[in-house]
Parts: sequence; C-alpha cells; structure tokens
Amino acid sequence: MEISMKKYSFPLIFLLSFFLITGCADNPRSTAQKFSENLAEGKITEAKKFATEPTGKMLDFAASLGTLPVNQNYKFIFIRENVQDNSAQVVYKESPDGQEQTIDMVKIDGKWKVNMQTRK
Repeated sequence: MEISMKKYSFPLIFLLSFFLITGCADNPRSTAQKFSENLAEGKITEAKKFATEPTGKMLDFAASLGTLPVNQNYKFIFIRENVQDNSAQVVYKESPDGQEQTIDMVKIDGKWKVNMQTRK
C-alpha cells in the first residue's frame, strides 16, 4: 500500500500555514507578553516596539534614571484578557503564586500596543 504525498501535501501545508499565522497573530495577549518579556530582560528598544509612543517615552525616562530592573528569570503567566473595541486589558502573573497584574492595551492602526498611563 503506497501513500501518495500529493494526497497529503495540501492539508499538511494548510495546517502548517494555519499554525504559523495564528502563532504570530497580533493580539493583546501576545503583544503584552512580548512587551513584558523584553522589558524584564532590559531590552528597552525591543519593548518599545510593542508600546504606544507615550509609553515608550516613559520607558526611556525610567531607563535614564536607572529604575528599570532586569529580571532574567521573568515568566509571563497569562490569566485572562478583556477586549472592548480598540482597548483591552491583559491580566497575568510572574509566578504561579504571584499577584495578578494588569497591562492596559490600545489598538492603533490595527496593531495592539501597551498603553501605560501615569497615575494622578
């Protein structure tokens, strides 16, 4: 019994493409994770790619003061996300028994960005 590669090549290519596209999707969860992981590693320039312009300026300011700690053991544990129109909140933990933290997001030109706001 011979297996025809032609018979299985299209479904295989389709599945690989599907997983590649969904794995690289621009969504609040993946953007928040990329932002926070880069920030934890001290990669400010990379983190800013996933942030709004004002957030990027806040990061630059904090980095200039030396107030951004590096955490090579950082872990992003996704809890939930709440999306409403062009804004979202991503809730995560840094450890299983850690405190829940929230990242505010906005959608700008079809891309999700971290939107850190100063507390007044």
